[in-house]
Parts: sequence; C-alpha cells; structure tokens
Amino acid sequence: MADTSQLAARFTPKDLKNLPNTRQMSAARFTPCGKYLIAAGQDALLHRWDAQGDAFTELPPLAGHNGWIQDVVFEATGAMISADSWGGLRCAPYAGDAVELLWSNPVAHDGWIRSLTISPDGTLVATGGTDGHVRLWSRTDGSRRFDAQHADPVFSVAFHPNGKSLVSGDLKGNVHQWDLSAVTAAGPMPEPGGVAPQPARTLSAAPLYALNRLQDVGGARVLAFNADGTKLACGGTKPSVGGNVQGLPTVLVFDWASGTAENTLELGDGGDVYITDLRYHAEGFLMATVSGNPGVGKLVFRHPEDKQAFFETKKMPNCHSLSLHPQGNRLAVVATNANSNGNGRVKGNAGDYPGNWSPIFVLQLG
Repeated sequence: MADTSQLAARFTPKDLKNLPNTRQMSAARFTPCGKYLIAAGQDALLHRWDAQGDAFTELPPLAGHNGWIQDVVFEATGAMISADSWGGLRCAPYAGDAVELLWSNPVAHDGWIRSLTISPDGTLVATGGTDGHVRLWSRTDGSRRFDAQHADPVFSVAFHPNGKSLVSGDLKGNVHQWDLSAVTAAGPMPEPGGVAPQPARTLSAAPLYALNRLQDVGGARVLAFNADGTKLACGGTKPSVGGNVQGLPTVLVFDWASGTAENTLELGDGGDVYITDLRYHAEGFLMATVSGNPGVGKLVFRHPEDKQAFFETKKMPNCHSLSLHPQGNRLAVVATNANSNGNGRVKGNAGDYPGNWSPIFVLQLG
C-alpha cells in the first residue's frame, strides 16, 4: 500500500472546469467511453456535456422523465438507464440529440427509486426504492428478473464484482445480501414457488440509524465494493438528533468473507451529516462526498487503514455525487450553489427568492 504522502502526491485534485447551470442535479456520471458527462436533473432532464477536451461544451438535454431523476448508469454499447422519483425507469442511447427510447417502465417502483446500478457484465439493472423493494431488470428489454423486499425503504444497491451477489441497504441499517445464481437477463422471471426471496445473510450497519423523537434518522445510504470484492463500504451518518438532522458522516468497512465491520471511518463533524456518494479507487482508497447543513459539505479521499484523510476540501458545499473518468484522470463532483438555503429566506439582488442550483466541478487528479 502506498503511504499517505505518496497518495497525496499522485491524486490530490486540481481545478479544471466549473460547469454552471440553473438547475439542481442529483448526480453526474462520465460515460464508459469517456466522451460525455451526463447529469441527472431534478427538472426531469438528462443534462449532457462533451467531455472529450477541456471545454466541456454543453449539449442539448434529453427529456422523457416526469419526476426528479435520481441517477443514471451506462452499459458499454452506448445505452443509459435512468431512474426517477416517480418510480420511472428508462433506457435510451446517450449520444445524439433525439431520444431513441429502447424501453421504459413508468411504474418500476411504487414511488421514489433511491438507488440504481448495473451489473459488472452490463446485462442486469438493479433498483431500490422507498417502497422497500429491490428489483432486477433485463438491460435489453426492461423485463423484471428479480423482486425482493425489505421491511423499510431501500436507499442503496450494489453488485459484487463477481456478479453473483447483490447487496441492498435500508433505512434501519440492514444490508441484505441476495444470491443471484438463479437470475439471468433472459427468459421469464424465475417462479418463487409462493415464497418471497430471502437474503443469504444480513450485515448490520446499525450505527448508521437512530430513532429520534418518533423520527427514523439515517440509514445505509450508499454501498461500494473494492475492486476484488473483499471489502464492502457502507456510508451514511451516525445520527445524534433528528429534525434538522445532525450526525457524523460515517463509513463502515466490512470484510466481505466474514461479514464483520472491521473499520469505522468518521469523515467530518456533527454538522457535516451524510456520506452522499462513495467509491473505491483502484489504488484501494475511498473517495466520498459529504453534505450536511446548508453550505456545509466536502470531498474526501482516505485509505480505510489510515487515521486521517490524505485529501479533503470544503470549497464545494453540499456535495451530492462523484464520478471518476474511465481514464482515471478526472473527477466530476455535483455540489450546491453557495448561499443556498432550504427555507427560501435568502433574497436575490432583485428582491426575488432564487432557487438553488448545482454547480458541477471537474477536477484533474494528480
């Protein structure tokens, strides 16, 4: 393992481009080809930029969703799958100016799809929603291939790198492992025989949940495997109070073989609150975005075995997502505009109450 100074020298990011816009974005992701950056808009549009050079020219957005788009994932041949807060799931090419819809399911879930991911081989799409369901869909035609359920809303889903298991995390901090050995992307959904699928095991992320004044706070908000699948990181907050939630942004690192939490990483203070996105870098360190009170947030790089981060910055408030370019040299971070306020008290120069928006910061690594 490289030491902290070596990691800092190689991966400390530098500012490359700030992509201003007028809308709030849930996430922005680089496509597998590296030619596009696509953002999931809370205006029901997929916003796009040409990512082939340093200019990041904005391209026409793509329409078709009804609610806030939560996230977007891609498969290698040029299709993107996007999910929204109305429970809609859509698949379409990400290049070109016209929407060539491949398939659509407007009621994939009963309400908000909170998490979306694609299998390592690109054949299955996993979703988790506030309805408590975890579902798998064929990337080719959108047919449902698997349906399981938590007792509480599902916030996160992730495939194991070997593609044989899926994990899903819920509001109470339960992380279920689902065996996918009988699931394929072709043919009808396997008959459950009258018995709902049961998890192969459940990992406990209980420190990321609290019941405070009748309010359920926290949850297993984001899940990420390392490259060889030996570690599973689960991010959220260690809650101290509900209402205007306060808590320590926390990552639990599980040993996958034993299912035990071997590391607990606190990546901020009580006002920083939530880990909002989390990824393992190929070099073994974690990249995380954090968002808490209005105007508070950060980007953090830390190896799980180190006591401190080798890089962090607070210049991007209320960060929602991060995406590493396929070449590994650039990072896109979705944040929130400065002076944002959740209750509309901040007036603009014209005496109006401008809405929040999401600047997208493109950073150069090393």
